[in-house]
Amino acid sequence: MTDKDAGITNYIEYFSKARVGLFTHYTYATYPKNKGKNWGGTHFSQSDPRTARSAEEAAFLFDGKKFAQIAHRLGAQYVVFTAAHAGFNLLFPSQTMMSVGCSHKCTEGSDLIQKLIDGLKQYKIPLVLYLPPNDDHDIEDDDLIKMGWYQNSDGRCEFLIRLIDEIYDRYGNEIAGFWFDQHGPDIRVCDAVKAHNPDGVIFINTGVTANEVKHPYSDFLVSEYYGSIESCDSDSLPVHYSQVNRQIGNWWARGGKAPTDARNLYRYTIRTISVEGQHNAGIAWSCGPYLDQSWEDGVYELLCELGDLLRSHDGIYGTVPGRCYPTAPNSTLSKDEWGVSTESEDGTTVYLHVLNAPCDGILKLPLPKNGREFSSAYFEDVSLSMKRTSEGYEIVMPDSDDGTDTVLRLI
Repeated sequence: MTDKDAGITNYIEYFSKARVGLFTHYTYATYPKNKGKNWGGTHFSQSDPRTARSAEEAAFLFDGKKFAQIAHRLGAQYVVFTAAHAGFNLLFPSQTMMSVGCSHKCTEGSDLIQKLIDGLKQYKIPLVLYLPPNDDHDIEDDDLIKMGWYQNSDGRCEFLIRLIDEIYDRYGNEIAGFWFDQHGPDIRVCDAVKAHNPDGVIFINTGVTANEVKHPYSDFLVSEYYGSIESCDSDSLPVHYSQVNRQIGNWWARGGKAPTDARNLYRYTIRTISVEGQHNAGIAWSCGPYLDQSWEDGVYELLCELGDLLRSHDGIYGTVPGRCYPTAPNSTLSKDEWGVSTESEDGTTVYLHVLNAPCDGILKLPLPKNGREFSSAYFEDVSLSMKRTSEGYEIVMPDSDDGTDTVLRLI
């Protein structure tokens, strides 16, 4: 069963409306010139900091079903997963890599990507593969020469096109597209992606922090990493309209722990998906398992708790950023601001995410930016008292306030 069989007929449209994803670096020998340093790749376990002995070991130990289960528990609408990181060690048996004499830079037979595809199928979660097309400073010179990368941009392009061809020949349209790091590859590589699947998505990252200009070959605006969420109130962090990837723990599992609680992550998620112009796949929370398939301390539980919060609140999935009450890019949320808004795609329903309930129990709203008029307000299925004023609307808040997000519906 392909993603199109699962009901996704247009990947570009799907990702433009996606709100939440999971981004995972699962790496073997990420920085080969620093093999003596344990931070060079995914560790075996919390207690054993060694990295994988080979790409084969990393792929062999990976449990695609278990990973897919946690992606589903999170409520992820897509997964971005590392096919190869800086050292360009592929986690499947690549004929392209073998043909150039670099069989040590792929697996012997285990296929992590296929295991991941098989696991995600039952949840209908599309898979995007991460590749770093310009990381030649992390590949040994002898291997660069064999791959055709050594001081040769055309050789790099030819190799990547062969690899893209192999990936589509091997997995077909089970691959929704690619997330290219480091300012992306040559246009010819992107053309190869589209030749195999015109609907395949291309994300191209051009920097580590918030980016304002989309790469010309990219389907979406991407910001790899938009500040740390560790030990801070996420309301104080700015939000952005690009596809945002924020870490939980580390980029790859290497001894970290859950840096915050699910409420903090949830509130940042809601604020991100409400940003004006956020049609770039929302937020992808970044973390991954150890080689023994356990997770960094508290991270697995944190993902489950965040998923529970996302499922228990309306106005998240199937919505677009609020047009009546838009959230400005790069904005934060102060204690005296009520929250943010999202809307149904057709605009008939506006969701107010009241993140800071008013002390007097009366939510005072300004007039909608787009001139919209409302007739009714609801909390769940309960009608709320709403009064139209010269300045906007006054809504009597419900007694229920979970301290995370009280979602009101306006129609």
